[in-house]
Amino acid sequence: MHLCRFQSFALIFLTFQLIFIGHFCDAKQDLPSVLIIIRSQANEYHHRVAKAAEADLNAQIIDKNINAEVLLLHRAWPIESAWTILPIIPDIMRKYSDSYNWVMFLEETTKVDVHKLVTQVLSKHQSDDEKLLCRCLHDNEPTIIHHFAYFNGMVKKFKYPDFDAGWILSSALIKKIGLEWDSEKMQSDFQIDIKHELAMFLDKTHNVKVTCINELCGGGETSDHCATQFHPSLPNCGGRIGIENVFFAVKTTLKFHKDRVMVVKNTWGKYAKHIRYYSNVTDQSIPTINCGVPNTNAGHCGKMEAIINDAHDQQELREFEWLVIADDDSIIGLSRLIKVLNCYDSTLPLVLGERYGYGLMSGHGYGYITGGGGMVLSRGAINAWKKHECGCPDIATPDDMYLGVCFSFSVGVPVTHSPLFHQARPADYSDGYLSNQKPISFHKHWEVDPLKVYKVWFEEDDEAVLGENAPFMPTPPPEPQPFPLPPTPLEVPIKDEL
Repeated sequence: MHLCRFQSFALIFLTFQLIFIGHFCDAKQDLPSVLIIIRSQANEYHHRVAKAAEADLNAQIIDKNINAEVLLLHRAWPIESAWTILPIIPDIMRKYSDSYNWVMFLEETTKVDVHKLVTQVLSKHQSDDEKLLCRCLHDNEPTIIHHFAYFNGMVKKFKYPDFDAGWILSSALIKKIGLEWDSEKMQSDFQIDIKHELAMFLDKTHNVKVTCINELCGGGETSDHCATQFHPSLPNCGGRIGIENVFFAVKTTLKFHKDRVMVVKNTWGKYAKHIRYYSNVTDQSIPTINCGVPNTNAGHCGKMEAIINDAHDQQELREFEWLVIADDDSIIGLSRLIKVLNCYDSTLPLVLGERYGYGLMSGHGYGYITGGGGMVLSRGAINAWKKHECGCPDIATPDDMYLGVCFSFSVGVPVTHSPLFHQARPADYSDGYLSNQKPISFHKHWEVDPLKVYKVWFEEDDEAVLGENAPFMPTPPPEPQPFPLPPTPLEVPIKDEL
């Protein structure tokens, strides 16, 4: 009798359990599914940051039983062109478009509430519509970094995605791009600002305009409606190195000694403990040194090579862990630069700055650090340049591009990108984009007051950290996390299908 009652109770309990599990699974199936791709880099520090972001996202996915998957870009697509996104869309289409309704791209430090994303954002949109969802940016005026697009006065009406806030492609749009992708039809050899170029490509090739949504947030916004957040902060990696560990080399020429060089000396240059001005003549009033290379109207590879040779060969320069090569119209925040450099290992080959690309839409080009925003070389990079005999083919060869060629193809360690370096003036960037960051550099004196640019963006921090009344106080860095490093892109064959 008691046994029968127990069996009946057990059967009822099992029935309710199966019903509960069924409803739970149905709830998961009813929610949109999403593939999340973190735009990570193979560099040791960036790999570590991306792994932490991946772990946080996976914990949310498991906790809320969400149909989602997280990938690291540099591991899933270990080719140098992957950061430009478009060349890997066909591969994403083949592998994932039938499994996920949406594909979301994040930066390494973008914060995401995955449950809010699928329940309050993606559930409002149809994945079978061709859509790109994003926080929208727009230019205030035609700018050189966007090839002076919309010079007809319509520049503010053209919207493009804020990558920092995260951006999302529907499976329908993934399939459309993937099926019609033809790298031979890409007209531009240069990749400068991928987010703007992506929006232009979708608009002109597929007649798709971005869809602006306010749940993807940037600029430090923390409102309740935000499914993503991005905070304008610098990394905290301790303070093992200081300004005394960095050698600054400024490329200049005689005609700019009295204006551009004076700006450097009166702004960021006065905080640099070790700085040289490399010119085509010796001028004791500055002083500059004649580096033995005639001035050229463009390129300046010979001058860059002379600087790297000095940093490698001269005994008094070998003690420096870092070399910063700047133009005479570069405007740099040194205290922020030093804070960021503490995140990297100077013994490893590293070329750091704002990354541009050449020929990457074909899948066979290379990235390079654009020179105006400053090119940072580790001691390991200086040694690698010499070891692999990366001599300039001509003194007028573009120095920044040839540096990229050397490290991509000879050294086998592509350049490392930081969005905090800038090739152009503050006015050339969207207000929304700049609200996401604490910049390290800008470039150009054209139609701006460079003294004012430095004062507005960098002076307060430099004075507080590097001024006479605030000596640099080294602090120990945090313990590194033991994440295994993936192979660098050039150690893996480029996929034929990409």
